[in-house]
Amino acid sequence: MFELEGIELVIENEVYDFMVDKALEYKLGARGLRSICESILTDAMYELPSQKVKTFTLTIDYAEDKFKISKLSLLKVA
Repeated sequence: MFELEGIELVIENEVYDFMVDKALEYKLGARGLRSICESILTDAMYELPSQKVKTFTLTIDYAEDKFKISKLSLLKVA
C-alpha cells in the first residue's frame, strides 16, 4: 500500500519482534499477526499520502503507541 503511494516503508527490527511477541502472547496465528500489523499501520496508510511523505520509518515507539490504542490491546491473554 505504501509503495502504491510512492512512500518507502522502513521497519526497525525491534518492531518485528514486538509484533511476533504480541501474536505469541495472545496465541494468535497468521491472521492475528496480520491484524496486529494493520492496527499499527492503518493510520499511517491513510494520513501519509496527503502529507507528501517519501519515507516512513516504523519505530518501536510508534508501534507500541498504536497498538495500545487499538482494540487488539483489549484481548485477554490466553
